[in-house]
Amino acid sequence: MDAITAFPSFLMANIGWSLVFTFAQILFWVYGFPALHDYGYDDANKLAGSGGFGSIPSGPSGSGVGIISTILMVVGTLSWGSSFLAYKKPSAE
Repeated sequence: MDAITAFPSFLMANIGWSLVFTFAQILFWVYGFPALHDYGYDDANKLAGSGGFGSIPSGPSGSGVGIISTILMVVGTLSWGSSFLAYKKPSAE
């Protein structure tokens, strides 16, 4: 089966998983990646982004946005990707 012709059919048949995949990607790239890029996953940067208010943007003692959004993105991508690879387009009979 041609993947290009199966893709629209897959999206319509699996709209829920497609939205989960899209939402997970958006959360990671908007919130998780910038936090990991700016502060890493280390407690050494505790005060770097707090602005003196006591918040910890990332790291083992932090908000968890980096690791949680990464796990969500990986699991969502693997679930959606495996569903797409296993998808069989219904025949037009």
